[in-house]
Amino acid sequence: MMTCRLDKLLLQDLLDGTIDPLEKLLVDEHLKNCPECRKELNELKLLFWDLNDKSIYEIELPHELDQLKDLLLEQVSEPSPQSTFTTLMEIQRKNIKSASKFLDYVPGVKTGNHLAKEGLKATPSALKLVSKGLLKSTKLLKAK
Repeated sequence: MMTCRLDKLLLQDLLDGTIDPLEKLLVDEHLKNCPECRKELNELKLLFWDLNDKSIYEIELPHELDQLKDLLLEQVSEPSPQSTFTTLMEIQRKNIKSASKFLDYVPGVKTGNHLAKEGLKATPSALKLVSKGLLKSTKLLKAK
């Protein structure tokens, strides 16, 4: 069997219609003399035809799927035991969490959050020191 040196991608480009006119002439002339490439082109045509045939993609769904869908819709549509306010607050919480998700990828935000938390932990001790200082200063003022 003869081995052909034609680039097989040219055959695909010919079928897609994306081939240059000069290359198309070259491929057409080559196909007149090369049975191997004609066979390859025919196989590609059949493959493209099978891929474009949408009727083979139709899938029959099982009947249990309809029953499952109805059951799930009933469960979702049942009224929730939570109050409307609680439900709305939960929705808002989820929305805010989703909206701020991008902050996980901003450089420095995690460090800033950590520092803020540490600062909040240190706040009571700082307030205690300030209040002690205020007490001392008021005692000094009273003493004068």
